[in-house]
Amino acid sequence: MDKVIYTPERKIQVIHKVKDSKFYGSIMVAEDKKAVEEFITEIKEKFYDATHNVSAYKLGTGDQAIKYSDDDGEPAGSSGPPVLQAIEGAELTNTVIVITRYFGGTKLGIGGLIRAYGDTARMAIEESGKKEAKLIYKLKITGDYNLIGTSMGQIEAHKGKILSTEYNESGGEIDFLLYPRKYDPFKSNIKEMTADRIKIDKIKEFYI
Repeated sequence: MDKVIYTPERKIQVIHKVKDSKFYGSIMVAEDKKAVEEFITEIKEKFYDATHNVSAYKLGTGDQAIKYSDDDGEPAGSSGPPVLQAIEGAELTNTVIVITRYFGGTKLGIGGLIRAYGDTARMAIEESGKKEAKLIYKLKITGDYNLIGTSMGQIEAHKGKILSTEYNESGGEIDFLLYPRKYDPFKSNIKEMTADRIKIDKIKEFYI
């Protein structure tokens, strides 16, 4: 059975007012670090005049998970870590949140900042909703031209999704997605049907 995790259901933004400050909580599901960085840049450009754009994200699961938070000029530990804690508390992964603050003139203190940033993150998570996501492999098949048709047939038979097919002088290549539980039987079948004359490479694995 494929492992199930949770990711945000929708890319959304919420507004949270605390005393005289406004906090905008933006959340999105992110497949990798590139998507995280693009989202953070997008929010910073949108709110270029904000006092702070605090961010946190988590990618992957278990010991391989990548976790990061940035206080963006707020007192150390007062903003980024509470946002990351909100992500982990909701059992989310592949998640990036940016909390934008417009300072209204009233200082909140360390405790107030921790509550404000954490609460805004939790509001964004609640508004976005959570969905179950499954691990999937992105694979590449390389082989002779006359084996590509057989390979495509086996991908479809094992409920894979073909992303692209390319042909060249030496043969062809297929990029496709396949669930982990289908991988071993697919690999066994395709090697038998092609007399082990195709190459299968795992490009990456991620959650969708």
